[in-house]
This record gives sequence, structure tokens and C-alpha cells, in this order.
Amino acid sequence: MNQFDSITSKYELFDTTLSNKFDNMVTSHNAGMSYRLGNRDNMFAIGLSYKYTELNSEQVFPKMATVNTSFNNLLPNLMWRKKFSAKSSININYRASTNAPSISQLQNVVNNSSNPLFLSMGNPDLKQQFTNTLSARYTFTNTTKGKTFFANVYLQQANDYIANATYIAITDSVINDKNILRQGAQLSKPVNLDGYLSMRSFLTYAMPVKFIKSNINLNGGFSWTKTPGIVNYANSITNNYTYTGGIVVSSNISEYVDFNLSYNINYSVARNSVQFQQNANYTNQNAGVQFKLTSKKGWFIQNDLLNQSYSGLSSGYNQSYWLWNAAVGKKFLKKQAAEIRLSVVDLLKQNRNITRTVTDSYIEDVQNKALTQYFMLTFSYKLKNFGTPATSNQKGNRQNAKSSPDL
Repeated sequence: MNQFDSITSKYELFDTTLSNKFDNMVTSHNAGMSYRLGNRDNMFAIGLSYKYTELNSEQVFPKMATVNTSFNNLLPNLMWRKKFSAKSSININYRASTNAPSISQLQNVVNNSSNPLFLSMGNPDLKQQFTNTLSARYTFTNTTKGKTFFANVYLQQANDYIANATYIAITDSVINDKNILRQGAQLSKPVNLDGYLSMRSFLTYAMPVKFIKSNINLNGGFSWTKTPGIVNYANSITNNYTYTGGIVVSSNISEYVDFNLSYNINYSVARNSVQFQQNANYTNQNAGVQFKLTSKKGWFIQNDLLNQSYSGLSSGYNQSYWLWNAAVGKKFLKKQAAEIRLSVVDLLKQNRNITRTVTDSYIEDVQNKALTQYFMLTFSYKLKNFGTPATSNQKGNRQNAKSSPDL
């Protein structure tokens, strides 16, 4: 890495404390077999595979270091599919997998270029992560009444989970004989820990509403993640809970009138077993309306209005703003295959980008610069008409013509 040279006004001063040369190669071999019983509608399958992985890493700068290790794993898998009727079915899948550490997680080099108060470094002694995944999906579809219901559940457990060990300096400390960790600053390092668990679920139900000629879609979900970590040599557990819900009303009035009304809410809870000051609740909501009006001659106007709001974040990040996008255009040519459109994005110039990151050692709220108002003129042409398919009579005539002898 190069530092800024005030004489040349260029980033060309080589910094040995922040530079390294590291080569990492991961080679894996897989072999397995499975047994399947049943048909497409009622099926059970079980399998087992063997995976051999070699991890070869070599650091040549700032000092010589090598990592050569191998892993042997038996990875089972299972699948069950059951079709209860023409309307409902269930799918259950289980699989085991491994995940080798990345090159950045293995490099034993301090990174302080992004934030001098939050330093990080790699760990060449990392093992690969072993993960068990179980998922289930239930589907119900009534095409006659236009009703559908979906339920999904996703479970995951990991051994040797690649977590973070965080150390907060009580006094100024020296790292790797070169870098200084200032008092109050943090140093994080990846380590292998057991205890990782996660669960995600999502439900959705859709049905028509005839008196307003529309469809209503209701959805909800819950997720939970248990993440192990180390804070100042003490084992910690961070639990994140997220509750979601939403509703969408979409029109089915005609090809000339189209609208959508939507509302979604995400409520998140974070709990840390060691650093209680990291416990927090926050909410993210958005509500929107979109409509498009089209004339028989091809003229159309479109408006999308969305309100985004945050609460429970750090001071200055609890905001509510509007995103308004609008467009006007004309469809023309045969079967209105061509379209010209003039659009304006973020008409009110309020677009923002706010994110929250929850870890075992800190909670970070970030607002990044976002692209605000701009105009765009577009032309599009739909290539979807490839001729009219031949009728059964036409097909019969062609076959007769091919089979008829020459006169």
C-alpha cells in the first residue's frame, strides 16, 4: 500500500506496515453417491459424499510464513418431496457443507487504512467452517379461486464458525512490532468458535378481492441469529431477532389502469451477553403507492411515491424521507411494440442510503451518499412477435403435401 507524498501530491510512498504479499490456494476433491426412491411427486433421496480439501498459503512479505493443511469430511444430504394433492405439496432438504477461510481472513497483517479506531487482522491458524442446513417449503395453490399460500423455514448450524475476537485497548499497545493500537481503539481477529445458529421463516398469502378488482398479498416473517464471539478474552453471544410484516394491494382493473399500494415493516432486536450497551431495538418502515394510466392511443403517465422511515437508530439517523419517481411516454408502431419514455428519478431530491450493522462488539449506523435527482430519456422496442403459429389444418395440409407423389 502507498501513502500520500506531499511533495509529488501522489500516493506513491510505499508503507511496509500496511503492505503484504500473500498467495492462497484452496483445492478440493469431491466424490459421492445418493439413492432415490419414488417419482417426481413423491420422492425420497439420501446421499453421502466425501470431500478432501487442501489449504496452501504462502506469505512472502513482510515476512516469510506458510500454511499447509488438509481437511477430510463426510457430507450427508437428504431430500423428501411429497405432493398431497393437486393443490398442495411440501419439500424438505438437508445438506452438510464446508467453507474454507478467505485470503483476507488468513493474512496476518494489520489493516488500519479504513478506520484507525477499528483495526483488523487475519489469522493463519483458521480451520474451515462446517455447516448443517435444513430447509422446508410448503405450497398451496388454488387456481380456481386465485388463492396461494407459501411457507418457508430455513435453519442453519455451524461448527468452527469463523467469528471475531475483539480486543479493546486499555493503554496504547504495539501489534506485530510495528502498528500501535491506541487506548480505546479496537482490534478484531477471526477465530473458530462453536455455537452459531440461525433461523429464517417467511409466510405469504395471496387472494383476489373482487369488489375492487384487485389482489391482496399478506406476508410476514421472523429471523433469529445467534452469533458467538470473544470480547476482551470473554466469550460473548449476540442474538439478533427480526420481525417483518407487509401488505400489497395490486390492481386488476384493466390494461389501461394499474396501481399498487404497499406497506412493509421490519422490527429488529439486538442483545449481547457481554456488552449490554450494545443492546438496541430499531424499526424500518416503508409505504408506497404506484399507479400507471395508459390511453388506447399509447400515451401513458406513471408515478411511484415511497416513504422510508427509520427509528431507534443513533442520533441523526432517525429520518423519514420521500422518494418520488415519475415518467411520461408514448407507445407506437405496430402493436405498440416501440416506446419512448421521459423519466425523472427522485423528484424531491431526498434519496438517502442508511444501513445498520450489528456485531458482537459494536453497532454501527452509516449514511452513505446516494444518487439523487436525474432525468433519463429511453427508447425500447419489444421483439416478441415471431409470427403466428400454424393451425392444425395448416399442419395437416403441409403433411399431406409432403406425402403426395409428384405428378
